[in-house]
Amino acid sequence: MNKILNINLGGYALTIDEDAYDDLQAYLDSIRQRFSESEGRDEILGDIETRLGEIITQGMGSRSIVMLPDVESATTLMGKPEDFGSSDAAESTKTGGGRNKSTFVPPIRTGKRLFRDEDDAVVGGVCSGLTAYFGFHDPVWMRLAFVLVAFLSFGFWVPAYLLMWILVQPARSTADRLAMRGEPVNVDNIAREIEEGFDRLGTKVNEFGSATSKTGTSGVKNALNTGVRAIGQFFAFAVRFVTKFASFIALLIAIVLFLSFGGAWIAGIWTLITAAPLVDYVSPLSCTSTWLAFANLFFFLGIPIISLALFFVRLLFKIRLAKWFHGGLWLFWTLNLISVILLTSLGVKEFRQSASISHAVNLSNIQSDTLRVEGISMGSNDNAQFWDFNNDDIRLNHTSLEMNGLIEIRIKKSKSGRFECLQTTTARGNSYEDALENANQTTFNVTTADNTLLIPSRLAIPKGTKWKAQAIKITIGVPEGKFITFNDAIYQRVETDSDEYAQDKDEEYISRRPNKLFQMTTDGLLCADCPKLGDKDFRTDRNYEHFILEGDFKTDIQQGESFNVRIDGPEHLKNLVKMIKTGDKITFTTEGKVTDGAVHVLIVTPSFSSLHVEGAGEVVIRGFEVGEAAISARGSSRIKAYIDATSSLDATLSGNCSVEITGKGGDLRANLTDGATLIASNWRAENAEISASDGSKSKLYVKNTALVLSDDTSIVKVDGGATIKRE
Repeated sequence: MNKILNINLGGYALTIDEDAYDDLQAYLDSIRQRFSESEGRDEILGDIETRLGEIITQGMGSRSIVMLPDVESATTLMGKPEDFGSSDAAESTKTGGGRNKSTFVPPIRTGKRLFRDEDDAVVGGVCSGLTAYFGFHDPVWMRLAFVLVAFLSFGFWVPAYLLMWILVQPARSTADRLAMRGEPVNVDNIAREIEEGFDRLGTKVNEFGSATSKTGTSGVKNALNTGVRAIGQFFAFAVRFVTKFASFIALLIAIVLFLSFGGAWIAGIWTLITAAPLVDYVSPLSCTSTWLAFANLFFFLGIPIISLALFFVRLLFKIRLAKWFHGGLWLFWTLNLISVILLTSLGVKEFRQSASISHAVNLSNIQSDTLRVEGISMGSNDNAQFWDFNNDDIRLNHTSLEMNGLIEIRIKKSKSGRFECLQTTTARGNSYEDALENANQTTFNVTTADNTLLIPSRLAIPKGTKWKAQAIKITIGVPEGKFITFNDAIYQRVETDSDEYAQDKDEEYISRRPNKLFQMTTDGLLCADCPKLGDKDFRTDRNYEHFILEGDFKTDIQQGESFNVRIDGPEHLKNLVKMIKTGDKITFTTEGKVTDGAVHVLIVTPSFSSLHVEGAGEVVIRGFEVGEAAISARGSSRIKAYIDATSSLDATLSGNCSVEITGKGGDLRANLTDGATLIASNWRAENAEISASDGSKSKLYVKNTALVLSDDTSIVKVDGGATIKRE
């Protein structure tokens, strides 16, 4: 019968019988006696106990009691004291015993585990750990390789080093350092590793001191080692500096976030208190559920702020809170999150159905050809009003909630030959009947007075009724040939589609033009008193870049920020100039009528692509920088163009016309017939290709190559030093 004992062996709690305990105690006593005069005896014995505890625990399997065979197996694996040296060898472990470290160099094998060697570290011990893992004796070459690769890869290996620094664990224990080199963890190796650790600092100092007296390969190696260490120390300093600076910045960001969230939290509470009367209207939930939702939202947003505050308190004052407090806080946050989700789903259900009601507004008293639409105030009692928001978008009084911006006005062509008006009110609810009731309870009264349609600027939701996405749509029918106009208070509510306007509308919409008359034509709405193309005050968002000129009027085409046309001259002559717009092309024509050059057309446009001129007009183009451009002319017109075309400029001229161009560009391609003239000596072309016939004339400036095709009656002169090929 043996006694059972409970012991602590190197941090391992073991239940052991008496025979095994006696054998283990005898083994440890012999180890203690063996290293009694060693400088690191306590560390040696501690590491040996830890290793024994690990081996015994692993060998027991599912058994709970340590038996004698378990101890014998562990001590055999670790080695007996008599197996690793005599008393003379023990004497050599003394600090003053003249121990020569160079007399024993243990074989280093490729390890099975990778650690960082912080005992021989310059920065993080990564290179020293790799050196031990791959079986090298000196880490200086590994460090030098890392430095060279970092430079050759333009810093790519620096993040790789930092990543290994973070992910690879350091060799903290003696067993880790032995496993790092692939050596067995037994008594002899543990003792040697600890003893070498005590001498490591002195050895480094001696090696550094002797480096100055050595020559040859050893001196070069020590110099490299010193250089690599200096680089590593600088790198380590830089990393520490960046880390400290980043920590400081992160702390500042955290403080700013904390203050911002805290300020927003307080502002939200104050806003909720201030807007409490509005809650009864806008919340689809009951009063109790609404305030419960606000409380849940309050804690849902507030608990993370509280946690951040506690983090700062713990960081600055080193105060630790109980784990149950943190757990309870986040459990409470989770409950509030669940409640917010449930209440939100209940609120969403109140909007799942839609319904609308419509009724016609009687406009039989409108006798004029013009219907004037005016926006009017709801007539709220200002003395009863106590809450406004966002320039009266929402107005709350004792009897109702008035909301602006939920009114839409549409214009269509009336088929009955008289003015029409249809009011449609839409709302939502948890059922169709509920949505219909919400629409019925919405207050919005459209009335008439003389020839004016009076439309409220806001809809009203009576007290006791919830806001359920109520909206108003007013559809006004205008007979063909009649007019409609909107005043400043209501014109922006008109959302008529562009296809309900005439094609010639020039971007003139009711929603942009208050107090302007719009006429319903066969093609749609058209502004009757807006500035037209050619008037002094005309402006449009539409751009034209292709121009056709037909007649004997003068024309200036200038570059500007927006498109504009002005026609000057005697009233009876300038009315002869007609404008035809198609896409991005616009034509100015007199349709064969003569103006004797008394009409001047000024065109301002952001972009220019092409010009075609027919007749005897004079044209000036100035201020454009384009990629490609084309100019064509026929008749006796005169054209001057100040233009840069980076890619190409095409000129097609026929008849007694002349074109003079100034600027620069890429390729110039010209085709001249029937006595046309092209003067391009002030236009610096890279290359040119010109065809001239029937007495045409041309003078060019070309830098590189010029291809000339001309007959005997034509003259083509090329300056600029280009290589000329004639055919």
